[in-house]
Amino acid sequence: MPRGTLLLRASVILLLLLAFLDPRLPLKGRVVYLLDFSPSARESVFAAAERLPRDGVYLAFAERVARLPSPTARRLDLGEGTDVRAALAEALRLGADRVVLVSDGLFPPVPSPLPLDAVYVPPRPFVALRLLPPPFPLLGETVGVRVVLEAPLPAEVRLRVEGPGGAWERALWVEGRVALTYTFPLLEEGEVRAEAVGPWGRSEARVEVAPKDRARALVLGDPALARYLEAQGFQVEEGPFRLPLEADLVAVGLGVLDLPEGAPEALRDYLHRGGGLLFTATPKGLFFGGWDRALPEELPLKPLGRQGAALVLVLDTSGSMEGEKLALAVAAALELVRSAAPEDYLGVVVFASGHRVLFPPRPMTDRAKKEAESLLLSLRAGGGTVLGGAFREAVGLLEGVRVARKGILVLTDGLIADPKEPLLALAERGGAEVSAIALGEDADRSFLEELARRGGGRFYRAATARELPRLFLREGQEVFGKEAVEGRFPVEALPHPLTEGFLFPPLSVLLPARAEPWAEVLLKSGERVVLALGERGEGRVAALATDLSRSWRDFEGASAFLGGLARYLVGAGRALALYAYPEGEGVRVVALGRLEAPRLLVGGEETPMVPTGPLRFEARAGGPGVLLDGKRRIPLALPLPGEWTPRDGAATLRAMAEAAGGRLLGLEEVGSLPTRPLPLRPYLLWAALLLFLLERAWEARVSRGTLSQERFG
Repeated sequence: MPRGTLLLRASVILLLLLAFLDPRLPLKGRVVYLLDFSPSARESVFAAAERLPRDGVYLAFAERVARLPSPTARRLDLGEGTDVRAALAEALRLGADRVVLVSDGLFPPVPSPLPLDAVYVPPRPFVALRLLPPPFPLLGETVGVRVVLEAPLPAEVRLRVEGPGGAWERALWVEGRVALTYTFPLLEEGEVRAEAVGPWGRSEARVEVAPKDRARALVLGDPALARYLEAQGFQVEEGPFRLPLEADLVAVGLGVLDLPEGAPEALRDYLHRGGGLLFTATPKGLFFGGWDRALPEELPLKPLGRQGAALVLVLDTSGSMEGEKLALAVAAALELVRSAAPEDYLGVVVFASGHRVLFPPRPMTDRAKKEAESLLLSLRAGGGTVLGGAFREAVGLLEGVRVARKGILVLTDGLIADPKEPLLALAERGGAEVSAIALGEDADRSFLEELARRGGGRFYRAATARELPRLFLREGQEVFGKEAVEGRFPVEALPHPLTEGFLFPPLSVLLPARAEPWAEVLLKSGERVVLALGERGEGRVAALATDLSRSWRDFEGASAFLGGLARYLVGAGRALALYAYPEGEGVRVVALGRLEAPRLLVGGEETPMVPTGPLRFEARAGGPGVLLDGKRRIPLALPLPGEWTPRDGAATLRAMAEAAGGRLLGLEEVGSLPTRPLPLRPYLLWAALLLFLLERAWEARVSRGTLSQERFG
């Protein structure tokens, strides 16, 4: 083997051996110094700046990061917090090989992406003052503002706090963190101010406290009540009725038929899920509006001494009514049955080619209602349209019923085959109000309209059968109606927290009413109940048997009393108080109220709140998040440890440095710049490859020369 080839091969082997040993060449690295200019550290950092090297790159940081031309430059505009993570990110962007952090360490440890050494400087004596408002203050509740004093070094403090709850002063010795609570009733937006003074200087803080979620009231048909609630700080919306019901309180001064179809059921569900309901006796509300019939189990008041009325439904079951028409007419009749009170009489006569009494007028007791429902559901259509016999039967049936008010309601969708004049004459002298409903375009509209006019009742036109349930209810409301009593009615307040301190004036309008056994009476006038309330399901309901616009127009305490009543009704569904207390590195959250299974959602993770007492739940949180309970989502801006939170700063810096391959230095050790080792393995491998290729080329050349000599030799 030629000598040159051997030399090249030996060089390749030597380079590979050196690459295996991974030698490194020491080079001078780039050092970035991070100077903590937050309020607690900057004075100590300023004092240490003279002893720092001049040939490094300097970044000052607090809440923001800025580059400094020299270590002795000053910046006081970087904020009041401490964002070490942002400072490390900026050092990485500048291509640092190593960082030196000069700080007091009053922050949570942050992992460093670079090799890190740290220099500890003591924080200056100071007492930081923070005011922490309640996370979820409610109007009318007694709320607490947390007064938090934090001192990294023991200090003497003279504290003064002023706000809606008056002013108080305290002399304190603060070592670490001290928290006090300043309480006051939240009746409107207010400001709390605090001042802490000591040998170290002065700290001030102020905070605005406003209802986080003012109670929302949906008021239907009672403008006077809407004004009273607005004066009490409620967010008032005056209709329309929309689903789903998202208000905290629904006040109803309209009748059942003034609201969309399905409103009674929606209000019942809303109440049982924890909503607040208030019924008022406007000219269209309470008993006038038929709520004692539409919500008999939910209304705390019922009419007192009411005399029943009688109504006979004369229903067309001819062949043209077959299908949807008859089905909806039966459904409407069933609604009429359900809306009748026990003292009301209801009967049904059906007609086609002939007629029959489905059931005669009788008091609508629970048993009678069940029998009536069964008979109505058995109806079938067929035959012609002969009204006469059925109408005469209805008049005759009512003659034996001893009530003051009687009515007949005729429904048909076709042309009447009878002589009409005798029926009109009978309607005029029969002793009952006669109303009529013309269903569809083929109904004998002119005759039915004249029948209602001669009978002293009402004429209704139904374009489709879907309109029948509400028309039946409207007629039932007219026949089974009630009247208010006008006069002067003294009011007696029964003992209750809501009535204390009020002197109620006499009423000018009062619906005679009694309270249900499950209801609590707050106001009465003689034997008549003016206001009663109670609980149904998870919610609270109240009924007021007077017209506010007429009876309490000059009552100065009306707004305050109605506001308290409304807050009481709302309380069943919204009784929730949240408190958050700084504790260690996080916050202890306390929820008070009727909660199902509350959880805290923080950083994408849910933590169950642990029940620690009756209606009390607690959990720890490491940051802001959301309280979850059923469909409720309540944001929590949690108070976290502040700039002056007491910590062992030297221990924090030592832990960060050791985790990043560095150590905690003294100022005298900062002067020597560290080196940056340059790995040589890649260069050695490339050199070995190059020599290997050169060897192969040399060997090939030598082989060609040898062959040529042998050929021509």
